[in-house]
Amino acid sequence: MSKNLLTDRYVILSFNGEEAAGHGSEQNRKNHFLVAARFLELLTDGKLEEKNGEYALGKNMEAAESFGSIFKDKSGYYPLQSWMDAIAGLPGKVCADMRQKKLEALIDVGTMDVIPSLLESDCDYRMNGIKENAYRSDFNRYRSEKVLLKNAVLKNILTDADVCLIWLLCRDGKWDEIFLLEERKEFEEVLNAVPAKNAFIRSLTACRIEVVPEKGLSRFLSGSETGKRQDTIFIETETMFPNGEECISAVKSILESNGHICELKSTGSVPVMEIDNILYTLTPDAKRVRVMNIHGVRVSRYHG
Repeated sequence: MSKNLLTDRYVILSFNGEEAAGHGSEQNRKNHFLVAARFLELLTDGKLEEKNGEYALGKNMEAAESFGSIFKDKSGYYPLQSWMDAIAGLPGKVCADMRQKKLEALIDVGTMDVIPSLLESDCDYRMNGIKENAYRSDFNRYRSEKVLLKNAVLKNILTDADVCLIWLLCRDGKWDEIFLLEERKEFEEVLNAVPAKNAFIRSLTACRIEVVPEKGLSRFLSGSETGKRQDTIFIETETMFPNGEECISAVKSILESNGHICELKSTGSVPVMEIDNILYTLTPDAKRVRVMNIHGVRVSRYHG
């Protein structure tokens, strides 16, 4: 059993809000990062063999169970980047199977759930009867993981597993969605000094995972929006409100009535709301449908 639960922590923070169907090049890429999280979990738990800064699966039962069959030909010691390259080159099905097992395990214990996607609240989706499901992490567990990671950075008590988690979230693009710009600025001094901590962290921060879309998937997605995450939705309101505050309050009520958990994080010219653990900006707007204007709020992923 892992001591640091790096893979669980990564899934809780990064898969929250992702489409449950799991299709598309972005999801394929994320699945490869989940496999990398498992590899780094074993490494930081001391369950891989290390020699002169290179790593081998060795004879550990957990390492053999996770990677023995998929890395049969990789029996020696290799640098960390070589392992990341091997993970990036894995067939999509291998990574999707590992993702499915991990998510099913977290759902079984109530750490994750499958809910109607926020996309279902979009005006076009609703009018066309399109249904989508998404993963949502347990509210308290998600908050706890964020607070623990934030405190570890601010107090400069980062473990190797913490740094691995930050590396994964930065590489897969989630870091900027999880923390506000002001928070990320607070982190800069500590994180800029992280590579000096030890040789492992220096090698990790220099690593990349370059996942190339598989040929069939690439052809399928060519010229299509399939598999691309929709970052902006439009939620209609029944009334044209006299000010932005009332409009945003109405949208909050609509979302909560559909089972979403909402909390206004900041006000001002562009309010930020946390919806199902994800930060969004809210902009009162109108869109033309056929011969009439529909009033509502444009909800967009917050990217700092």
